[in-house]
Amino acid sequence: MLVICTHCKARLQLDESKIPPHSFKVRCPKCQGGIDVKSSAPPDNDAVNRSSLPAEMTPPALQTSPFERPPAAAPFKPTTAAPGPAEAPAANANEVTKLLAEILRQKEIGLEKPAAKKRPVWDRRKALVCTEPASSTEIANGLVENDYEVFVAENTAEALGRLREDRIDVLILGANFDPPEQGFAFVMREVKLLRPSERRRLFLIYLTPNARTMDMHAAFLHNANLLVNPSDVERLPEALEVSLRYYNELYRDLNRVLQVSPI
Repeated sequence: MLVICTHCKARLQLDESKIPPHSFKVRCPKCQGGIDVKSSAPPDNDAVNRSSLPAEMTPPALQTSPFERPPAAAPFKPTTAAPGPAEAPAANANEVTKLLAEILRQKEIGLEKPAAKKRPVWDRRKALVCTEPASSTEIANGLVENDYEVFVAENTAEALGRLREDRIDVLILGANFDPPEQGFAFVMREVKLLRPSERRRLFLIYLTPNARTMDMHAAFLHNANLLVNPSDVERLPEALEVSLRYYNELYRDLNRVLQVSPI
């Protein structure tokens, strides 16, 4: 479908398979002006359900057939550089030295270091990262080191698909996530549509440069559970662990009555 900008006369080519059955608005990539487009496609069930939304707030299509699964963010796999042949022996020697020093220290004080408690594999916390590519890898690696099952969404469709397909415990959402598709607005809309019982089971972290990390008042105003400044991304797992501990303590009695496990 060919659309001509009414402001700068630029010619835009739209994919007809993705055009909704109602009038909608697109933004000209050249002059950033709004273009009103009238569609002649026949209405379908999805169009009826979304007819009450403004044209600029129409969510992206998640699937083309009722028999196809919607696109969803794939599990994150951390990338670690393999040590060179000259580096491996030094690294191993360093680890052995640390281990021997720890054993000697424990022997001197007569205490045995307690083993770290880990959640079972089948009950690992699931985290969905919806941020800019520059910070998503660092955030995902930090969460993987803290025994999270991590999914990284590259666009709005993958984020919505993962939220609707799977139970997510922690959602990290950046203010500049997928700007062309208004990713932040649509993911927040999906969160606000959750039932109260579902919303309590989702811990939302808002990543924004306009506030300081762990500002509880700012987090409340943004309908989030935790607020993190991008300059403190490396401290996000630590801040998350502390905040989750207080959050689970707050809902401890309610979770006990409902017979549900903490996040």
